[in-house]
Amino acid sequence: MTELYKPEFLFLTQEDVIAAGALDMHAALDDVELTYKLFASGQVNQPHKPVFRFDNPETGEEQYYLAVSMPVYVGGTVNRIGHKWAAESMANAKRGDMPMGIDIILLHDLEHAIPHAIMEAGLITAMRTSAVAGVGARTLANPDSKVAGLIGAGVIGRTMIMSLTTAMSKLEEIRLFDLNRKRAEDLAKEFEGKIKVRVVDSVQEAFKDADIITTQTTARKPFVKDEWIPKGSYYAHMSKAEAENAAFLNTDRLVVDNWATLKTWDYFPPTQLHMAGKLKDEDITDIGKILIGEKPGRTNCDQRILFANLGMGCLDITIAERIYQNAKAKGLGQKIALWEKPLWI
Repeated sequence: MTELYKPEFLFLTQEDVIAAGALDMHAALDDVELTYKLFASGQVNQPHKPVFRFDNPETGEEQYYLAVSMPVYVGGTVNRIGHKWAAESMANAKRGDMPMGIDIILLHDLEHAIPHAIMEAGLITAMRTSAVAGVGARTLANPDSKVAGLIGAGVIGRTMIMSLTTAMSKLEEIRLFDLNRKRAEDLAKEFEGKIKVRVVDSVQEAFKDADIITTQTTARKPFVKDEWIPKGSYYAHMSKAEAENAAFLNTDRLVVDNWATLKTWDYFPPTQLHMAGKLKDEDITDIGKILIGEKPGRTNCDQRILFANLGMGCLDITIAERIYQNAKAKGLGQKIALWEKPLWI
């Protein structure tokens, strides 16, 4: 009789994920860049991700709850199939007792059709999100960039400072604005002795003459005016609707993570402009195509370049694979069996 295979998977808590290297921004930047290159060269199988949006049943506030499903296969040296389930709750953010985003990643073994690992992925999401902006900065920003203006001092604001200071070695100052000034001041204190973080009083003050600007907020309506975006800047637009339409139309280069998916999302400003005939497909470039040399990046220091992205599951899977391998090597996590003996075969 064939010996039964005992299916075990590794369960990793957030503490395990941290111990396995989740907060290593250097590694996250390299993971993101590698995955963009694999995606651009056809080595990633990633269906368009469905987004489930739910309004607040009491107030009618739009997109109060979100749930996103991301099945992905990443080839190349990663060679892993996995699935990310991401959920967001504005109720969590308003209560302040839990993270707004609650994410889980499953890595799968195709040979036996079982999971290899299930892990908490909120930190992976936070690191990946800002690593995307960091890869964009070292690809598209002027290499001698010294000043960055950041809008939003939440979780992504924190990892954004980590990302930009890791990616851009000549960065000297970060100007930080948040509607909650105390939150911005508290975040600035976290980076004392590492980088000068100056809390400012407005978006305009943060952006004035900055080399790099980023917006990482939960805003539901645009608040960045086109005329506030400095000449020669790199702008990482990290949410769905932070800049007015003119910013997308007047930028010298409009770069995205994955236009094939984004053009299916009718709530994304470049998609709306594309549907209205104001942007053409050829006006928009995937960053992976720049990284593999198929498309040009910055061609002069005066260009305004806007990099708009809403996240790709393949990036999370590559980081999760590194975390999984590190966890195995360090003996982290809890092994869980799906059964002792299957009832039916």
